[in-house]
Amino acid sequence: MTSEELADQVSDFIGECRSRILGIGAEQYDEGDSQKFEKMPLAGLIRYAREEAQDLAVYAAMLDIRLARLEAAFNADDN
Repeated sequence: MTSEELADQVSDFIGECRSRILGIGAEQYDEGDSQKFEKMPLAGLIRYAREEAQDLAVYAAMLDIRLARLEAAFNADDN
């Protein structure tokens, strides 16, 4: 993969993020002239951010489980 191809992949990924903001994110967080997070009490924003960080860790663990299974399958094919 060239640097240009990697940059294109990153751009596509960010495009998907943008679509989420304008789709489901707008439905859940758009308050017309602002976003919900902008007006949340700081304690609520911190709690929300911590929950999202915990979700990221769970998704990372799930991905690792699937990657380990995939790695095991490839290693089995090498034997």
